[in-house]
Amino acid sequence: MAAYQVNYPEKDALITLLKKYYYTYWVAGKTLTAVKQTSFNLIGMVKNKTSFETISEAIHTKMEADKIIDDLIKNLKDDMYGLPWCKPLFCLIEYASTDSKNNHFIELNKELHLEHIIPQEFSEYPEWAHISSDIFTKIGNSCANLTLLSGSKNSEASNNPFETKISIYNGKGKYNDKDTQITEFQITQMIVNDYNSCIYNKQWNQDAIKARQTWFYSKIEKVLGVKIPVE
Repeated sequence: MAAYQVNYPEKDALITLLKKYYYTYWVAGKTLTAVKQTSFNLIGMVKNKTSFETISEAIHTKMEADKIIDDLIKNLKDDMYGLPWCKPLFCLIEYASTDSKNNHFIELNKELHLEHIIPQEFSEYPEWAHISSDIFTKIGNSCANLTLLSGSKNSEASNNPFETKISIYNGKGKYNDKDTQITEFQITQMIVNDYNSCIYNKQWNQDAIKARQTWFYSKIEKVLGVKIPVE
């Protein structure tokens, strides 16, 4: 707001930098205390029209001093389901996966869900026999196994075989007896497209999981400028 008030000359670059700063600290598990003083300093620098290069240097100096990237990488590789930043981070990835001209606002409400692609009760279904308990423990609540889904589709998808989930994502329903629209989320449409193209033999197997993790990390690099090493 300060940047708009004083017509700061490099607003777009500043917005990108602030997105990186605040999301990075949030995902790293930090609280308001960690960013408050710098935020006050930033307002003063913007009002004084301090050069973007000076502001950027100040931000990156603080991030390096706090070793914040190490904490971010650790948290992105651990279980993230249910953490307060998880759903907003997926929304950020969704925005980055959509043509900016057609972006729509994603409201963080009870209708927006994070869907487990491998369901939490996967062991009840023979179609998930290729997934072991060890695999699910490692990736079940990670970025590699989560995606965005609306409330109605999420409730219907829940604990089901992968083929059934694809039918639900695609708007055809659990019993292939519906004719609604495919999920609006691009990051979930990707799963449907890969399935229809038989890229992973119409399975959500270890190759698909690995590719999803790599893709997610590449999006993090794009939106936050942080490179996440792939194991």
